[in-house]
Amino acid sequence: MHDVLSMIKIIMPELEELLEQRLQILHQLKQLDSRIGRKRLAEKLDLTERSLRTTLDVLRQQNLVDISSKGIQITSLGLRMLTELENDFINHHPLYHEEQQLVKLLGLDHCYIVPGDAEKDDDVYTAISKIVQDVLVDILNPSERNVIAVTGGSTLARIGENFTPDLTKEHDITFVPARGGVGGSFHIQSNSVGGVMSQQSNAKYVPLFIPEGIDQKMYELLLSDTSIRRAVQMSKQANTLLLSVGTANVMAKRRDISKEQINFLIEKKAVGEAFGIFYNRDGEIILRLPRVGIQMEDLSTIPNLMTIVAGSTKAEALIAFYKMTQAHGLLICDEGLAKMVLSGLNAR
Repeated sequence: MHDVLSMIKIIMPELEELLEQRLQILHQLKQLDSRIGRKRLAEKLDLTERSLRTTLDVLRQQNLVDISSKGIQITSLGLRMLTELENDFINHHPLYHEEQQLVKLLGLDHCYIVPGDAEKDDDVYTAISKIVQDVLVDILNPSERNVIAVTGGSTLARIGENFTPDLTKEHDITFVPARGGVGGSFHIQSNSVGGVMSQQSNAKYVPLFIPEGIDQKMYELLLSDTSIRRAVQMSKQANTLLLSVGTANVMAKRRDISKEQINFLIEKKAVGEAFGIFYNRDGEIILRLPRVGIQMEDLSTIPNLMTIVAGSTKAEALIAFYKMTQAHGLLICDEGLAKMVLSGLNAR
């Protein structure tokens, strides 16, 4: 059975996606004590009502769900099939259970875990990159212009190096930096990461040549430049954001902040940084640095949020990040980080 399913997925790669979606619907219905309306179910699953209606019709025809004026519920046959399918799915994807745990505990829309630990095996970055590209191909609309904003950092820099032209075969994509420059190596700047991603995938690219840490007067002066103003506006209107999270100690050095600020972060026990914000393990903001581009408050306006993090040492920073922000979206990470996050969450 396992071999047959594997061969079918080679011939019909869309099978795994359809199976996963139907499993998610049945799994969600299984968790409910009573019937649920289609609109509310669509919200929980982050699906359009139209898409959900089509899938529910198929499940109803197979007697896996029962639909009435009072709402939708899973049938006894649906429960039996769900158990068998989940067991089979887990056999093919051993990290499926961990993915579902992270979705529930972190309040995610979805989660993908790549086997291995990026801090021990560089090949993990290649695997993460493939997942990121596959997800982008799946969620982006081929009939629309897609703007992907990109933050910087070493993880996204390595992900971008492994993008391929397959990303733009059926999609019109423009990459744009999500922020101005920060300290650290040139290749991990938001500008550089966006440029590499566009080059590797044959996408368009709009650069943002502007430093961070400038005062409001200088910022307004720089915005008078047409190219800078265009890049900032495009980043704010992006339909997708690729972001990462860093540990407080690493990002403090990279941002080249003052000794007084570093001591303040240590005193207040900062664990992570994102969007120029340093925060503690409870997701409380400790220090906010001026930054150009997308702000933390803008996340709720971006349809597709993809947080991409690798390395078990970032576990505490990632947990606290999701406490700080209301917009969670989708997480793609490595096994080493996922297990450390789950260990930390279960210990609290």
